[in-house]
Amino acid sequence: MMNRWRGLKALVVDAVDHGSRAVERIQKETASVPFDILEQVPPLAAPAKVVRFFHDAGVSGVHVTIRLVTRLTGRALDVALDVLEHSQATPEPPVPTEPAPPPHPASPPVPP
Repeated sequence: MMNRWRGLKALVVDAVDHGSRAVERIQKETASVPFDILEQVPPLAAPAKVVRFFHDAGVSGVHVTIRLVTRLTGRALDVALDVLEHSQATPEPPVPTEPAPPPHPASPPVPP
């Protein structure tokens, strides 16, 4: 059963990683069209390059963070699954029960 949970976790981490990379690429490609046009206008070329740099850095920063948090969450889930698996594999030792104390010697026997 744990292997299924580990497999599901791996699929989700992989999907988020690949999805984030694809969205990052699309966001940068989409924004490059207006930046390319603005960079053709001499008075706007330098400011457009600066804005493009910060735009691309911001987009990359967000997606790097998404991927990092996803990997860290995946590792935390690995630890949790290890603990759960270990707790299921090794049953807890039985709690020793104390024997009942012997009857008090001064008490009279109980009639049947």
